[in-house]
Order: sequence, then C-alpha cells, then structure tokens
Amino acid sequence: MRILTGRCDRLPGCLRPWASSRVFRGWFPRADRRLGIIFLCALSAVMLSGCGRKMFPHPIGAPPPPQVNDLSARVESRAVVISWTPIVAAAAKGIHYSIMKSDISWEKRNCLECPPSTQQQVESIDASAAQPGSGGRLRWTDPDVASHRAYRYQVALVNDHGISVSLSNPVIAKIYPGPVAPVDIAASTQPRGILIRWKQTPRDLAGNPIKPEDLSFRVQRRSGAGSWEDVSPLVKGDAYYDQRIAPGQGYTYRIVPVRYIDEENVYGEPSREISTRGPHSMLPPPPGKVWVTPGHGGLEVHWSEGGVKTAGFYVYRKQGKQIVRLTASPVLHPPFVDRGVNGRRGYSYAVSAVSALPRHKEGLLSGWVAVGNLLTH
Repeated sequence: MRILTGRCDRLPGCLRPWASSRVFRGWFPRADRRLGIIFLCALSAVMLSGCGRKMFPHPIGAPPPPQVNDLSARVESRAVVISWTPIVAAAAKGIHYSIMKSDISWEKRNCLECPPSTQQQVESIDASAAQPGSGGRLRWTDPDVASHRAYRYQVALVNDHGISVSLSNPVIAKIYPGPVAPVDIAASTQPRGILIRWKQTPRDLAGNPIKPEDLSFRVQRRSGAGSWEDVSPLVKGDAYYDQRIAPGQGYTYRIVPVRYIDEENVYGEPSREISTRGPHSMLPPPPGKVWVTPGHGGLEVHWSEGGVKTAGFYVYRKQGKQIVRLTASPVLHPPFVDRGVNGRRGYSYAVSAVSALPRHKEGLLSGWVAVGNLLTH
C-alpha cells in the first residue's frame, strides 16, 4: 500500500511501520488517512534526529577572531614606542595591524576608559610580513609627539577587505621632558665581569630638577655590530656590575636615564658609548632561564643561550639527593631530551655553560627547575 503522498515525500524509517499499523488505522479511518499522513510528517520533523541517526553536534559558536591584548607604550624623549606580541602565523594571512592614534585632553590623560573624540589610522603593517624584535615583540615608533600632550593608541586587526575584526586594549602615553643623560661613563674589567659607572645629572631636558627617588637608569649593551639590548633592570645609584658576559669578548655600553612621573616612566637620551672586553679567565655565566616541557618518551630541557659565545652546555638532573650529569660532552643548542625518566617520579634540572676558550672551563649551574609527571604517551 502506498502511504506517501505529494504532501510528504518521505518518512523516516522509524515512523514508516506506524503508517500501516492497526493503531494508525484505528486513529485515522480511511477518510481521514491523508490527515494522518500529514500528522506523521509533522512528527517526523520533530523526531528526525532521534530515529537512530548519528548527528554531528552543532558548534556553539565560531572561534574568536585573533586579537592583540598586550599593547604597551614606552615614552622616550622625542617619541613614543608601542609594542605588542604578534598574532599566531596561521591567523596572520590576509590581516594587517592598523595602528590607531588619538589626541586626548591633558585633563583626561589618566582616564583609560574615556572614549576618544576622534581616532585616526597612522600606520598599517602586514601581519604576515612583520618581524618581531628582541623579546619576540613587534614595535612601532611614533615621532610625531609634543611635550605635555597625551596620546591614546590601539591596534586594530583589519582584513584584506578593510573590515576590522578586533581591537586591542588601549594605552595612553603622557609626554614629559626626558631626563638628561648621565656623564663620566667608565667601564673596568673585573675578575668576574665588567663594572660600569656613571655620574648622575638629576634634571630634565627643560632644565627642571628631578628628585633622586624619581631617577633611575637602564644599562644597555651590544656586541660587535649587534643591536642594543637591555642588560639591567632599572638601577638606582651610579653603578652596575655586568656578569653575563663571555671571556675576552668585546662589548659596548651606554646608560639610558629614566624618570618616573605621573605614574609613568619617561626615557631620556642615552649617554655616550664606552667599549671594553671581558676578562679572559672568566667562567661563562649560566643560562638565565631554564624550563622543561613534555615530549614523546622523555622530557625536553630548554634554556636561554643569552647571546654569549660558548662551547656548549651541560645538563644535570637531580632526583632526591642524587645529581647526575646527563651530557658527556657539551650540547651546542637546546633542547636536550632526557629519555631516562619515569613519568610517575619528580625531577629537577639545571644547566651550565662551557667556555669557548681552548681549556673549555665549565661555569656555575643555573637554578634548579623542578618538574612532576609531565610525560606524554
């Protein structure tokens, strides 16, 4: 018996027996059989996913768009430098960093939530071609700033069609005169490093005095034709002892003054440069950072090489009171995979550097990094 009509082209398999059953014929006599078929069609629309068919779950929502969420600003004597962590490479294709800038009134310079009256794009950067600098961050410098003015910055991610897909956190830069550079820079080679000294000049570029408690210094260093890097935290006083150097290697130093005002650090002009060499008998410093990640059948020990020329690194493992050196010869670059571990036990790791000189002297150990059950299978 053909039970399907032009009003309903198909019933799910779990409802077809009902259309010819005695119960169905009892509910709907022959005169009302067409009405019954329409009833089953409506019922099938409700029960379609429950008739033994496997259905993929519907996604709750689309994945969130990429976004810059760690934008920061650094005020220098004649510019503002903003920086941020780049988005992942897989999301960078067809995306541009659109740098947005707005002037804000001086009275609202500390109001981060206050919306800007106007905002304009001042730069567009191809996200897939942008190259991060030191610390893995992208940087953009704005030289178009004036003293005692405030500027608000944001980075929008814009696709190839000119549509904004996300907007970063806002930052405000308050422009004050930077501090005057220190003078009488001196560098002396010590048994364990290089001692840098300078003389403070506690005033800003406009000639106004700066309180000693509001003045600090950042020591910068470069080796050969490399770029400048910060090698010290903000230092109070007039000296810094740099011990993270290679034996006999040449370095150039400069000092950047930093003024704290209006809850902000303002960087001044750097001092003159001075060059010297590390002591030839100095042991290489340990890596500044050591971390461990899980691997297939082992633990991967990573460390920061620090830019110091070495003959390699030794890796140590500690379990309880037992300390074992895992590398018979120096490892040139991280990581090192420790495959002789048990996933149910805890371990600690440390790394030392070996000097590049012919005698290959080993330096001090880094701090120990403890790990638990991190193994993957």
